[in-house]
Amino acid sequence: MSGGRTIIMLTLACAAAAAANLALSPRDEYRKAGAAATLLNPSAEVDSVRIERRGCPAVVLKKAQLWRLVEPYAGSVDEPTVMKLLDALAFTSADDTISETELLRLGRSGRDFALDDPVVKVSVSGDFGTQTVSIGIPTPAGDEVYAAVEGSDSVLVIPSSVLAAVDLPPERFRRRSLFPAGAESVSSFDIRHAGDSLLQFVRSGDSWTVGADAASAQKVAKFLADVTTADAVDFVWPVGASNEADRVSASLLAGYGLDPESAVTVTLKGLDGTVRQISFGKSAGDGLAYALAQNGGAIVTVPASLRDAASQDAVMFTDSRLFPEEARNVAFFSLTDGDLAYALSRDEAGGWRLESPVAAAADATVAEATLAKILALSPADADPDGIGVAISTNSPAVRVARSSVLDGGFETLRSLEMLRIDPKNVRRIVRTPGQNGGKPSSLVFSRERKSWDIETAGSDGATMRPGGAETVLAAVNPLTAVRVVKLKVQSHDLEAYGLAEPFMTVAIDQDQEGSVRKNIMIGREAATGRFATVGAADAIFVISDEAAKALSSPLVEE
Repeated sequence: MSGGRTIIMLTLACAAAAAANLALSPRDEYRKAGAAATLLNPSAEVDSVRIERRGCPAVVLKKAQLWRLVEPYAGSVDEPTVMKLLDALAFTSADDTISETELLRLGRSGRDFALDDPVVKVSVSGDFGTQTVSIGIPTPAGDEVYAAVEGSDSVLVIPSSVLAAVDLPPERFRRRSLFPAGAESVSSFDIRHAGDSLLQFVRSGDSWTVGADAASAQKVAKFLADVTTADAVDFVWPVGASNEADRVSASLLAGYGLDPESAVTVTLKGLDGTVRQISFGKSAGDGLAYALAQNGGAIVTVPASLRDAASQDAVMFTDSRLFPEEARNVAFFSLTDGDLAYALSRDEAGGWRLESPVAAAADATVAEATLAKILALSPADADPDGIGVAISTNSPAVRVARSSVLDGGFETLRSLEMLRIDPKNVRRIVRTPGQNGGKPSSLVFSRERKSWDIETAGSDGATMRPGGAETVLAAVNPLTAVRVVKLKVQSHDLEAYGLAEPFMTVAIDQDQEGSVRKNIMIGREAATGRFATVGAADAIFVISDEAAKALSSPLVEE
């Protein structure tokens, strides 16, 4: 038994016993409400709700396709608030029931629980007819209230949360969102400033135009996000005042600066063909402005920043970037420094590749970051003595300051992965030390025996170094550099980095048809490892000491 019912029943029982000099029998006629004892059938289809609150006008909500507020004035409704009310009636069980027989024995009636003049009376209607629930005073414990369903003489004890869900003034049911759909549903929109100034925005994929000019997709997206996610701060009309007009009048609009000659009006056109409109008017103080919202259905206050954003001229929306494109639409860009062009292209999978000055994989992170900087360039970044930048193969390059595009050197554009060879495809490893570095050694893999054999001429008596081949193969799957030193290597560069006469050369042959020998040349020591290159020397790298040691690992023991 709930605490509230226990206290009230004990009080009533004592009063009745004193009056009649009788003791109540045990609760043989008391019925504990089951889980199904709800105030409304959960399967009921409700199309009308009427709420009567003491001393207040009735609130009437009706549903056609959507719920609407019809009394004490018309307005759009926040549907989740209505659903919360209906759920409270349909899914909240009565905690206890004081039956009609008990009430008669005690000489009590609904009047003792304020059910003849309830705090709230709510009537719901649908194809089932109408069901009315009256809610009275709280129980002594305060966490429950007394209620009655019309047509029954029993008194119910229900959670106070039901009262909280239905005891609402009309403004609590009103929809505060300015637009029911998000920015992604907008296909075009207009902004009409005071007078006849009109800005027309049209979407094409991910791009926008304002009039005949390209608009900044970021600026448009922010504006639409701000407008479509904003809520009304307060309602100014209608509010149910006794002298309130049924329809917004011209004089009322003018008073709030919402007349056509004064207002800033935004008209959004949806992908589904719907048209929604909001007008911004005078300042309402405290960072607010008046607005005619919900397609003329309400005058509200909104953050003044919305009006200020809509009041901007076309120049503030135009895309002033040197390259007004979105990153996802760019599949090529190039940077030109003197005679060298560093060109990168994106494949269908989204990976980046260097096309010049060498053909190699690009560093995807650096490529994306560089493209982002390119697409953020503005006229202020122009520099006639800078590097050339282009985002297509057939467009002229724009010269900008090098620092506005690159954080490091051009070398950072190339991937640090020098080489990747699958060990199961390798058939020969040849290790050739530099001058005074020992004898060359060669291993060949026998597919039939699934083992390595020494192939080096004159190797009688030599044995294979345990794990030697595996150490080299692990180092090239993949071989990753510490950094890229130079792209587009010239012959004199090989001399400068000790690669003309390498400290060590490791050659790897593969079984795959058409594959060519991969020559890994290790040069002189660097600050953090050794200089190295691969094959035709498309770049010079620095590899770690660990990688250099693994590649130099002996294959045979004399």
